[in-house]
Amino acid sequence: MSVRRMSWLICTALIFIIIVIGWQLSHHATPLDCTVIKKPAKLISAEEIYQYLHWTNSTSCLLAVDFGFYVVKGVGIAAPDGHKAVCLDKLIAPVYNNCLVYSFGINNQWAFDDAMEQYGCQVYSFDPSMGVGDYDRSQHIHFYNLGLAGEDGLHPVTNWNMKTASSIYQMLARRHGNTTLIDVLKMDIEFSEWEAIPQMLRSGFLANKVKQLAVEIHFNADDPIETFRKYTGILQDLESLAASSSRAGKFVRFSSRPSPGLKRTVSILGGEEAYIGMELAWYNSRFYYSVDDENKTRFFPYFK
Repeated sequence: MSVRRMSWLICTALIFIIIVIGWQLSHHATPLDCTVIKKPAKLISAEEIYQYLHWTNSTSCLLAVDFGFYVVKGVGIAAPDGHKAVCLDKLIAPVYNNCLVYSFGINNQWAFDDAMEQYGCQVYSFDPSMGVGDYDRSQHIHFYNLGLAGEDGLHPVTNWNMKTASSIYQMLARRHGNTTLIDVLKMDIEFSEWEAIPQMLRSGFLANKVKQLAVEIHFNADDPIETFRKYTGILQDLESLAASSSRAGKFVRFSSRPSPGLKRTVSILGGEEAYIGMELAWYNSRFYYSVDDENKTRFFPYFK
């Protein structure tokens, strides 16, 4: 990649970051009561759920950069979409020209995948809904007609071919190696994240194979509080640093922001408008802190 091209990408990313920060400052959520982080999901209130979802914990990554976006229209606003935050702090950043990305959920929007290719990553892209077979989009982007799920098999409604992350990784091991870490695993898979994430936690796949995770999470506007609490519990497991818990994902959140086109009237908030889609991003503390453990409490003080 030429120096001019790299400079353009960096400038574009910085401009977008400034826009996002300005938007967040003018549309800030209620500040998080730190006790909410540790509060069991089964006891958390609707308002506390939304405080927790909007919690950015942004100081845990000093250089969070968005990769890939396009402008979506027709949702009452014109807003960026398709982008995912990646932490470029030295201890956790994908190595330029030597990185691996799994991208689940494409819907014919390649902005993120293309941006990671420009960064020098090998990108494996997955989507069973596009009606096309496996093919190489480019030298570095490889598409597979597969969906991510909590178990291998055909989807009961759509008949799509679905696999767990572990199964997909083993299938592709001949291409990228069996010990290679996934620098960024991205998901935008329309509610299937709530099956996939618990399976990846139980199997140890997230802990052992994934350095960063970027997910668009989804709710239904009329979901009962029990469903919101169930999903919140999954995120708490992912973010738990408790050494005594076998479910502790030890992932550290560094970005949280609403999906602009997914603002609805939410039942559990008494008909108040709120977002039912959020873009969240984390890094795996096992890889960050294993290099610089003395900074753990500086970046994430509530889990000493």
